[in-house]
Amino acid sequence: MKRTISLYVWLFSFLFPVMRRKAPLEQGNDLELYVYRGQYQLGTRDAMYSDGTRYRPMVVAFNHLKKELPSVESVLILGTGLASAAHILTERGYRPKYTFVEYNETILQWALELLPQHAALAVEPVNADAEYYMQQQQGRYDLVIIDIFIGRVVPGFATTIPFLQKCRAAVNAGRHLVMNYMINDDGEWDMFRENFTTVFPHCQIKDLGINRVLIATV
Repeated sequence: MKRTISLYVWLFSFLFPVMRRKAPLEQGNDLELYVYRGQYQLGTRDAMYSDGTRYRPMVVAFNHLKKELPSVESVLILGTGLASAAHILTERGYRPKYTFVEYNETILQWALELLPQHAALAVEPVNADAEYYMQQQQGRYDLVIIDIFIGRVVPGFATTIPFLQKCRAAVNAGRHLVMNYMINDDGEWDMFRENFTTVFPHCQIKDLGINRVLIATV
């Protein structure tokens, strides 16, 4: 799969989404790779996981952290999607080293194929469950991003204090963690927010409709 989009596909993508690939995900559902409005999107029947440099949760987070981004040298991304976070940082001129942790091997491969070559060379790809990975890993990063979904739901483990504490331990002192959350139940959101602010008392929450982007300083 080419990193660049042909002129023909690029032009048609402004009229309607152009499917480029499909892969089985689960019974009755598929991973679908589209070009839409000139950029790659990754989605399923009920959720959108990436939208190139337009991916709003990361755009909002990076706008908030714009003064800190020039000094970010290492980024851990839990839940890679098509690596919109890396595409946005690349577009803005930043070239940190990345660790991508993604449970789905197909998604991880597509993400690597679609990155600019210099960015792909800076990636350590890890095909693993994020919960298990965080139990084992000992590294520390300038920026940790949690963007883990099953459909439109953040899996339960990612909202627990033990997992969030593991993620906090992976952030260098004075640096940041970003988490994308989608509200499906107000009660669950309230419980998660309490857990998150317990582990990360210095945080701001950005309201994006049903999404919340939580930006914490360690």
